[in-house]
Amino acid sequence: MRNRNGIFWGLFMLISAGILIVSQMHLISYTFSFWTVVVTIFLVAVLIKSLVYYAIPGTVFSLAFLAILYAKPLGITAIVPWTILGAALLITIGLSMILHPFLAKHRPWMRFDHHGRSWHNPRMHHHVDHDVDVETTDRSDVNVSVRMGSSVRYVTSDDFKEANVDVSMGNAKVYFENVTVEDTAIINVDISLGNVELYVPKNWNIVKEIDDSNMSGIGEEGYPNITEDSPVITVHGYLSLSGLKITYI
Repeated sequence: MRNRNGIFWGLFMLISAGILIVSQMHLISYTFSFWTVVVTIFLVAVLIKSLVYYAIPGTVFSLAFLAILYAKPLGITAIVPWTILGAALLITIGLSMILHPFLAKHRPWMRFDHHGRSWHNPRMHHHVDHDVDVETTDRSDVNVSVRMGSSVRYVTSDDFKEANVDVSMGNAKVYFENVTVEDTAIINVDISLGNVELYVPKNWNIVKEIDDSNMSGIGEEGYPNITEDSPVITVHGYLSLSGLKITYI
């Protein structure tokens, strides 16, 4: 994680410096406004961050917004913004399906389907389920994977250790109301163009280690009631054009 952050900030500084120099030296015929340069730097930051973390939605949509912003110098003003965004959505879906095996190598929790089985099992076939998938599990390790659908998980484990929530263009709700944690546990989230809601006990000490810089947001509802005996639950992962909500119950 630290190495990737170093790569991101290094590339961001170098490209930002290049954008500023080019904009001030008038090396190109088209004149850019101050706010165009600011938005460009922001979108470039999203693009680099997405590339470093192998986030397809962030990569594609940052390029799409850059294309809209520079439609005139690129000579593509005939293409309306909604067309570009629609194409970006289709490209995101296609690349997500094609590159899923590659991404799974870099994100271990993506190797499981919503039943906790490996995606690499030759007997399993990945399919898109548009219906709401509801399931109760008592496993100590919980795996939730959603592609263009909705999923609800009720976790009832007596020795909860880890949950891996991977959502792409979908929604997932995970309830940890009837869960026992010895000392510590971890929840990994990887959300792209989606939304995840985690319902956790009030006595959980939630530690958030989440990268949500790619036009995403994290919200909380309710208030925790932490004591000396409260288990420490670390929530970490990556959000791209997505939302994560933690509700204390």
